[in-house]
Amino acid sequence: MVDLAPALYGDVVFIARRLRALDAEEILPLIWSNKPEDLAAITSQAGGIAKVALSNNVPVAAYGAQLQKPLFYSVWMFATDRWPEVALTVTRDIKKRIIPELIDTGAVRADCWSMEGHHVAHRWLESLGAVREASVEDYGPTRKTFHCYSWTRSRLERNGDFKNVYRTFSAKNAKNASAASHAAASPAPTNKG
Repeated sequence: MVDLAPALYGDVVFIARRLRALDAEEILPLIWSNKPEDLAAITSQAGGIAKVALSNNVPVAAYGAQLQKPLFYSVWMFATDRWPEVALTVTRDIKKRIIPELIDTGAVRADCWSMEGHHVAHRWLESLGAVREASVEDYGPTRKTFHCYSWTRSRLERNGDFKNVYRTFSAKNAKNASAASHAAASPAPTNKG
């Protein structure tokens, strides 16, 4: 059984101390101390959206989105080797709740940086609708090449279909849609004069 919960330090540090090898190689060198405990403190106290996925009450993955600049979010995720147990639930939560929530806030951009060679992460980001838009070398002390994967409002508007995004309606939009639907179903007044 998979449960989703707010990202509290105890669960996040449990995950951070047991990171998948590529997650540890990608993330820990970018933390000033290189310590899993500091990664957990940063992510659980950063604000924004922060969740953990638990498999049979064991913390497996932490993920979320943090506001970096006005209407610009940084998204993140890291997991233990038990990631396959929660991957589908986390993916669904991101598609059905988090991406629409960011869209509804008026966000214009969300991005995630991932290390060259972390192919599982890259494929997963692409399955969420992210596009690789840039690569930079010497990203941090290990001098690895990192790729920027992003979602942008302009791209979503250009595509016109919000591909890979399950759109939600705000209460105002739902009310307007209901009124429009009712008006369309009502017969037009006739002029029998």
